[in-house]
Amino acid sequence: MTDEELIEEIQSGSKAALESLIRKYYYEVYNFIYRRTHQQPLAYDLTQEVFSKVFLSISSYKGEGKFRSWVLTIALNQIRDYMRSKQVTNKSMENEWIEESFEDQKGNVAYLYEKKEESREIIKALGELSDFQSEAIILKYFHGYKYYEIAEMTKTKETTVKSRVFQGLRKLSQILRRHENEGRNQSN
Repeated sequence: MTDEELIEEIQSGSKAALESLIRKYYYEVYNFIYRRTHQQPLAYDLTQEVFSKVFLSISSYKGEGKFRSWVLTIALNQIRDYMRSKQVTNKSMENEWIEESFEDQKGNVAYLYEKKEESREIIKALGELSDFQSEAIILKYFHGYKYYEIAEMTKTKETTVKSRVFQGLRKLSQILRRHENEGRNQSN
């Protein structure tokens, strides 16, 4: 069934259609939230809250734009609300994400160590970007959204999204180079 057909059935009271819609988008929403928070239990909690909001507001969904974008817009707002309401430390998020990444990888110890170090540096560097830049980069490169889709979700202009991605990538590159140089200087 298409999203529109599922939504019609949900609006008519079908719980099976709601379960199908949740199954269809659950992991994408979870992965998006996880990439922003780097905390597995928190990502599960926020994902549940997103789908609660989807359920409560699905009657107001007008079918403008893709449903997928509408759901991720709710997720994006949920993350922003959480970040504003809590003092989130990058350190705790970084440690959990690195541990998860390390456990998920298969291969030799040297490869795993190298990937762990790369992950640590990228997470640290993403944490130094503005929220708007890191959101745009994550949506573009981790979730494969097009600029216009990100613009719809973030309620900005497409040129603004492109600028955030471009400037964010440039800044990310500078931060990673700086970290690499700092690492070399400390080892000398």
